[in-house]
Amino acid sequence: MAKNASLSNIRTVGGLLPSELLQRVAALDKELGGLEADDYHLVGERLSEAISRSWGRMLAVWANFQTARANLPATDAATGLTREKLLLPLFQELGYGRLPLARGLEVEGKPYPISHEWNGVPIHLVGAGVDLDRRTPGAVGAARQSPHGLVQEYLNRSEALWGFVANGLKLRLLRDNAALTRQAYVEFDLETLFESEAYADFALLWLLAHESRVYTDGKPLSECWLERWSQQGALQGKRALERLREGVREALVHLGQGFLAHPANTPLKEALRSGALTPMGYYRELLRLVYRLLFLFVAEDREVLLDEGAPPEARQTYLEHYSTRRLRRIAERVTGTRHPDLYHQHKLIAGFLNDQGAPALALKPLNSLLFEPTATPHLFQAELANRSFLDAVRALAFTQAEGVLRPVDYKNLGAPELGSVYEQLLELVPEVDVGAAHFALRTLSGNERKTTGSYYTPDDLVQVVLDEALTPKLEEALQQARRLPPGEREKPILALKVVDPAVGSGHFLIAAAHRIARALARLRSGEDEPSPEALRSALRDVIRNCLYGVDVNEMSAELCKVALWMEMAEPGKPLGFLDHHIKVGNSLVGAPPGFYELGIPAEAHKRADVPDMARNLSKALGKKALEKWRSQPHRLFKEPLKVPPLEAPEDSLEQVRSKAQAYREWRQSELVRKYEFLADYWTAAWFARVGPGEKLPDMVGLITLTEEQFTRLSAKEMCRKSGLAEPIDEARSKYRFFHWWLEFAEVFFDRETGGLKPGGGFDVVLGNPPWERVKLQEKEFFAGRHEEIAQAENAARRKRLIDGLKESDPALYAAFQEALNAAENISNFLRTSGRYPLTGGGDVNTYQVFAELGCTVMSHQGRAGVIVPTGIATDDSNKEFFADLVEQGQLAALLDFENREGLFPAVDSRMKFSVLALRGRESRTSSPAKLAFFATNVAQLKDPERVFSLTPEDFALLNPNTRTCPVFRTRADAELTKKIYRRVPVLWKEEPEENPWGVRFLRMLDMANDSPLFRERGALEAQGFTLVSNRLVRGEEVYLPLYEAKLIWHFDHRFATYEGADTRDLAPEEHQDPVRLPLPRYWVRREEVEERLVKRDRNGNEVWQWGRGWLLGWRDITNATNERTMIAAIYPRVAAGDTFLQMLSDKPAHFVLALLGSLNSLVFDYTARQKIGGTHLKYHVVKQLPVLPPDRYTQADLLFLVPRILELTYTAWDLAPLAQDVWAEADVALREALLAQHRANGGHPDAPPPWVESPYPFPPFRWDEERRARLRAELDAYYARLYGLNREELCYILDPQSVKGPSFPGETFRVLKDKEIKAYGEYRTMRLVLEAWDRIAHIDSEVRKS
Repeated sequence: MAKNASLSNIRTVGGLLPSELLQRVAALDKELGGLEADDYHLVGERLSEAISRSWGRMLAVWANFQTARANLPATDAATGLTREKLLLPLFQELGYGRLPLARGLEVEGKPYPISHEWNGVPIHLVGAGVDLDRRTPGAVGAARQSPHGLVQEYLNRSEALWGFVANGLKLRLLRDNAALTRQAYVEFDLETLFESEAYADFALLWLLAHESRVYTDGKPLSECWLERWSQQGALQGKRALERLREGVREALVHLGQGFLAHPANTPLKEALRSGALTPMGYYRELLRLVYRLLFLFVAEDREVLLDEGAPPEARQTYLEHYSTRRLRRIAERVTGTRHPDLYHQHKLIAGFLNDQGAPALALKPLNSLLFEPTATPHLFQAELANRSFLDAVRALAFTQAEGVLRPVDYKNLGAPELGSVYEQLLELVPEVDVGAAHFALRTLSGNERKTTGSYYTPDDLVQVVLDEALTPKLEEALQQARRLPPGEREKPILALKVVDPAVGSGHFLIAAAHRIARALARLRSGEDEPSPEALRSALRDVIRNCLYGVDVNEMSAELCKVALWMEMAEPGKPLGFLDHHIKVGNSLVGAPPGFYELGIPAEAHKRADVPDMARNLSKALGKKALEKWRSQPHRLFKEPLKVPPLEAPEDSLEQVRSKAQAYREWRQSELVRKYEFLADYWTAAWFARVGPGEKLPDMVGLITLTEEQFTRLSAKEMCRKSGLAEPIDEARSKYRFFHWWLEFAEVFFDRETGGLKPGGGFDVVLGNPPWERVKLQEKEFFAGRHEEIAQAENAARRKRLIDGLKESDPALYAAFQEALNAAENISNFLRTSGRYPLTGGGDVNTYQVFAELGCTVMSHQGRAGVIVPTGIATDDSNKEFFADLVEQGQLAALLDFENREGLFPAVDSRMKFSVLALRGRESRTSSPAKLAFFATNVAQLKDPERVFSLTPEDFALLNPNTRTCPVFRTRADAELTKKIYRRVPVLWKEEPEENPWGVRFLRMLDMANDSPLFRERGALEAQGFTLVSNRLVRGEEVYLPLYEAKLIWHFDHRFATYEGADTRDLAPEEHQDPVRLPLPRYWVRREEVEERLVKRDRNGNEVWQWGRGWLLGWRDITNATNERTMIAAIYPRVAAGDTFLQMLSDKPAHFVLALLGSLNSLVFDYTARQKIGGTHLKYHVVKQLPVLPPDRYTQADLLFLVPRILELTYTAWDLAPLAQDVWAEADVALREALLAQHRANGGHPDAPPPWVESPYPFPPFRWDEERRARLRAELDAYYARLYGLNREELCYILDPQSVKGPSFPGETFRVLKDKEIKAYGEYRTMRLVLEAWDRIAHIDSEVRKS
């Protein structure tokens, strides 16, 4: 039953219920669930019987309705007749009984005149004379708003989830889609369905619209069958999308092999053999052919390809004999022959669409690169067998699941689907063997996607970016529009300029276009839910006027155009001219408007690919000269640059071609070419390659061109006189220079005056730019070229193998050097050109520079929203940029995500990234920045507990040195941390300097660079060294153990030991032996360690030395979600690795113990967790953590803290120097307290091992696990009081859910809690700390009473 539903009378729009899902429902697919008779509330009747009964009755109802309707005037809305004679009986057959009238539906005071409501489901029934998509004056339920818009708006604003709207001729199923920008519904063409007696389609209507599909029996709305099917459809859609991606790949392979295999394609093969056509060039032509097919599939299925005004027979001729719909039907049925007629026909249609159209086929010319023979010059002249062509069409048009071919829903193919295809295309590298007619696409780690850092962005993240960046500007435009006369109201909206500087498939732009178009259509129509026609018209205007994009990848830019053309296509109209808005270029490399003022620094010429002679001949600016030049005014734009108006309509081919011609003429005009050459000249100073006796682009040339030649020479003469036309042109082509102000001159220049707009730029900058290091990654370069090098086990071996290429493969070595030079040249440009003063330094990552670019191309009143790694706000390398954003008030939002739910499937699940939203410099407000951290999905941003605000003053309080961003999980964390910082200063404030602890930081030995100094035990013992304690000794020679961070824990320098190549924790019984010391993996000469504990001046004179026999250090490698974050310990005077960082204070030893206690306290750890954005706890972070200064400790504090901390720390004889220093520097009262502590502990016998050389006040403390747990709890409670916490705040730090409830999203020490519950059956730390708090509070109370 219903297995052959054609869906010809059913439209699914916007992917609400995908056509594949509808097919499964029609086929009664049991895996969907909900398709048994019981699920439809049937008793004693099968589904087929119930549907057949309803069908028989409805055929009679329809006939009676049509008879009655024929007697009405054509202008009659027929509302009463349609309801009583057709729709109410239909809903009765669907199980609703007699539909009750809706009574007073309203939301927030606005009434919604919907006709009926059933169990909270709105069902709006209007007459057959009422258009569902337009207002009908005088018609009930359609007078002020279209019926469809009325129901959709009610669903969006109310608690209702699903609804219906019908006029007797059509019935639509709608769902709340407030978060979407497109219409989404399922439509049943009742008139055609009943007239053609399409029983299978009626059966599907019955199965989908039956009351059981929206009935919940008191359960949440999400439990109804329609919602459950919708969710399954979404998952099914994701799987279908994966199959579509694979289908595109298969199609490319079929085409690639098919053209190579055809015997008539000798010219194509010769071009590939000779190198006139490269494998990548061949791949690009294949891609363009696939793009063309995809466009035609979409345009035909959306019914926007054919001329609406053409005769019906012309349309029918195209659809039956020439359409890709016919081609897809053939591909579904047959495999094809060797004949080439189908490809010939396809080229014929492409020719019609490119040039004059074909009225006999209802085709008008579209004017697009897609259809030009020059887009695929080799394929256009080639032949292709029907078999190969149909194989490709089949791969594109169908997906296969469990042996069943299912058509791809091209009607609803949108930016997300194209973007996913784009992601796959960037992964693929072509492999061509002409002789074997072999074409394949390989996925390599060095592919285009990886090397461009491109990752396709999920749609829900795109919508968040739009919320933060586009919506504020759109609302401003709407406010302006409402103040204008009716005829001018759309101007502020169409004047918006939106750009994506790494545009990819155009996903961000298309999403922005739909959001802007909806606002425009609402403004034009006066309806909250405009008609599809109004939306389509508005969308075309928005794409023509508002959208801009750039991509360094030519095929990405072309795919973006294809995607935009798909969206803006209207029947009978040509595709819009987009070449002036979507461009190919490197967004980061080019001249800014003020390039002349920046000058050419000497660093521009300090390149490996520049001969010394050429460098010496060229005059660039040294540091002082550069500063002087940049401090003086220099005028570049002496002649106004006026841009022709290009907003003319594009309703005809002539209009489009006229616009294209006007733009080309302006772009090739004398003045534009002169400005372009100046910009190229300046940029090429970093990139041009010249011979030994030739000059580089330099300051002399730049000044001469600008000051002397610009006004009196032509562009051609300027190029000739420079003597550098060829090297500049070569550099421009290779590095794809992109001068924003010239490429998008209408955005940056005033159309009337031709001068630069003050603070000009784009209203909105959007995107997800590449996240890649600029530095050449050797492993990725050699992937697919030389696998042994790519897979080398370490950098040293890789370097040796690369050097060996000079002899074994000179061509590959030369290619590597070329790529290396190119990467270094780009890095040098970013660092030294002056374009990126805040992000261009160090080991540059492109995301940082794109973020700064967004600030520079955004207007001073604009907004920007980009997706970048969270390090943009937390990493020390970005502190200058982020601090500037904060201080200038430009930070609007930072919304951080962890990738744990796979928002980016191809990115590590631990990756943290953020939506960074910025304000223009002149649109700054006093509004604080909106922030959220640790979200794993977009829905969590709606949780008010997760979202909080920080002002510039808050950033200065929390991170006074860097102004970087803390990483709070919740609003409560933000408020509590700010309270702590207001009471306790940071460890080390840089300006003005405040370092109350007198600390110095030390990174002693680099585990890689210093590895030649490391020795293993076996090698030293073979040389006669003997193990003494954990040192290796031979006479006076001593090798000290190299402590790694993993060997320590809180107050414990004996946490772990090496056994062979691995470490293990020391057991409690081993800890109880004061002679048992950890063994390291490596040892280092004592002299090397001692030299690192001395600081010398340039003359080698000692200016500082660490004089104690012990050190204090902490673990660098950590995480905000580990059991603990800050792990510090005092340990003997030995070697330390680079992840075990030292903090050396000049304060008395007992104060240093208090410092250690503070560092290891839970409250300090809690604040550290708010600062960790990755896996490191570096100096710049620790400097800005709140540490009680020495003068905050009273005598009573020290008497409480120091004895306990010494007991926890001094558990082995190798820390006797620490105990001696504490004793020697303590006063009488503290000494008494220390002795009392030792007596209470019991201590070890006074029997030191022979290797103890230091004096000591008493033997080490006994290791007692239970006692240590109590002591640490007492310290945690005491420090919490010193930090100003109350008991509830301490409870919150220990376990937020204990204070805020089980659903609270925050977490602090969850891993510690889970571990202790597993070990002890309780959260022991929390109990012990709170008990200690209560004891201390009781003692304090008693003291105050006395």
